[in-house]
Amino acid sequence: MSQCIYVGLDVHKKTVVYCAKNADGSVVCQGTVAANRKALGEWAVMMPRPWQGVREATLFTGWIYDFLTPHAQKLIVAHPLMMRAIAASKKKNDRVDAQKLADALRADLVPQAYDVLSQ
Repeated sequence: MSQCIYVGLDVHKKTVVYCAKNADGSVVCQGTVAANRKALGEWAVMMPRPWQGVREATLFTGWIYDFLTPHAQKLIVAHPLMMRAIAASKKKNDRVDAQKLADALRADLVPQAYDVLSQ
């Protein structure tokens, strides 16, 4: 059985910045993908399996959550205000945010706004 990959997703209107980590915290892959169904579908297919993901709740949460849920072992929507309290930092950018989300998921420290286990 393969080890689970933990993916932090920093979602914006036009892009999704992601960071995927192993259980030991080593980065498997990271980058940016366009925030559209075609690009996200291609990204989801190339992701190592199984993977769990986390993203903060934003205006764009709904369709991305629905679209990625069938590809993930588990997908969590984190409460944005509570995540800020946990991951407060002077160093802030999209890549760092994606890394912190992946780390919070690895450590089971994600304050959930909503979650669903895929079937």
